[in-house]
Amino acid sequence: MEIITSLEAVKTEYSPSVIALGTFDGLHLGHQDIIKTARDYAQKHGLKLIVFTFSNHPLSLIKPDLVPVRIITQQQKIKYLEKLGVDILVNVPFDHDLAGLSPDEFLKKLAVFNYRCLVVGENFSYGFLGSGKTDTLQRTGLHDHFTVIIRQLVKCGKNVISSTGIRSLIQAGHVEHANQMLGRAYALTGIVTHGAQRGRTIGFPTANIELQRSETAVPATGGYAVKIKVGDKLYFGMANIGNNPTFGDVEHARLEVNLFDFKGDLYGREITVYFYKYIRGEEKFASIDELKARITEDRENIKNYFQCYKK
Repeated sequence: MEIITSLEAVKTEYSPSVIALGTFDGLHLGHQDIIKTARDYAQKHGLKLIVFTFSNHPLSLIKPDLVPVRIITQQQKIKYLEKLGVDILVNVPFDHDLAGLSPDEFLKKLAVFNYRCLVVGENFSYGFLGSGKTDTLQRTGLHDHFTVIIRQLVKCGKNVISSTGIRSLIQAGHVEHANQMLGRAYALTGIVTHGAQRGRTIGFPTANIELQRSETAVPATGGYAVKIKVGDKLYFGMANIGNNPTFGDVEHARLEVNLFDFKGDLYGREITVYFYKYIRGEEKFASIDELKARITEDRENIKNYFQCYKK
C-alpha cells in the first residue's frame, strides 16, 4: 500500500481511481462499509482504491481543547487499511491551507488522483467550515461527470455506530459492545516495563504497560478477559487496569496482564492486548490470600469465557 503524507509532494497524476473520504477515527463498521463499497466499485470498474483521511483530528486545528482521544493509532490504521485492500492511503495533516479551501477548491486538490467516483457517509462534510455537504457533492458530481456514492450510517441494534459512542463505551468498560461496533476487539499496544514483581511471588506474573501517555482510549479500571499478541503468537489471559489499591503504591494507572501458558521474559518487548470482556471492578483486598483467591476465580471465569480450557 502506497502512503502519501503530503499533497504538495504529489507531482504526477495517478491512474483512474475511486476515493473513500472520511476522518475514519477508529475504522469501525460504518467506516469499513464506506471503504468496502469503494473497494467493490474499484474492482468492478478496474480502478485504484484510495482512502483519503487526516493524520490529525480536524478539531486539533479548530478547537484543540475538544480533540477526542484516539481509538486507534496511526500504525493500527495503516495495518487495518492494508487488510481492507487499499491501494493508496492519503494520510495528510489537516492544516490551515486545507481548512481554508472552499468545497470546489478541495475537490480540485483531489483531481491529481484522477478520481472517477467518491464514496462518503451520509454525514460527510468538506470545505471551509464543513460548508460542503452530500447534496453539494452530488450536484458537483453531476456537473463534472463523476459518480458519488453516499452510504447510510450503519447501526448496531438501534444505535448508529459512531466514533464518539465507541470511545464512550471503551472508557466506561463496555468493551463487548464497543467491539460489536468496531467489528474487532479493541486493542492497546505498549512496551512492557518493570513493576514491583509482586505477581510473580503470588503465582500470577504480569506484564506491565504504563498508561499515562497512552495515545488511545483507556478502558475503565477493573479486570478484563483479554488476548495478548507477542510477536506472531496469541495468548489468552487476564488483565487489570488500575492503581493496585491493595498495595497503594502505584501513582499512575497501569495495565497489568497475566498471560496463560506463557513462559519467558517480556521486559522491553512490545505487546498488544485485545479486550474482550469486562470481568469486575477494581477492588482493595484485606489480605494477599483474598487477592490470590479472587485472581484464581477470575482466571477460571476467563478460561470458561473463551471456552478454550476444560474445567
